[in-house]
Amino acid sequence: MLVEFQQALADLVASPEACRQMRISPAQLRLRYNLSQREFDRLVAMINHKGMACNCMLYRANRLAPFALNLPGVCKALGSRLGQLLTEYSVLYPNTNVHFFMECDRFCDFIEAKLNDGYELEPEAIAILKEEHSKVKLHIAATYVQLGSSDTHQPVLVEKS
Repeated sequence: MLVEFQQALADLVASPEACRQMRISPAQLRLRYNLSQREFDRLVAMINHKGMACNCMLYRANRLAPFALNLPGVCKALGSRLGQLLTEYSVLYPNTNVHFFMECDRFCDFIEAKLNDGYELEPEAIAILKEEHSKVKLHIAATYVQLGSSDTHQPVLVEKS
């Protein structure tokens, strides 16, 4: 059951909305996770503790870090829209990729898909997105050795001579 407790805690920290839902109806925890009574009680206490909001905030800041570092122009161009896009992205992709460039590539793909679906950005913002996405792709390509393959998402180990 410990694994279920750990997964529940990770899911809750990653989702302020899930915390709000569980505060209203803690019984949902039992429906989603196989928890002992002690684990259930601890999770309920955690989601009702004022520090949980800080945990969620820190998680969200960590999700933003790769974008702030590698897509600063995109972040600035999105302005007040960034928060909502990050929320939507986090719901669609709840698990972060620890490779910052891969996470940035996925975020750019997410925004481009939204643009293809009718989301509107200023032409200047689109130009910045394209430029910074290209730089991210170059960083990814530089990270991996390509042996006759165009798949830059597959790492290849190479011995130094």
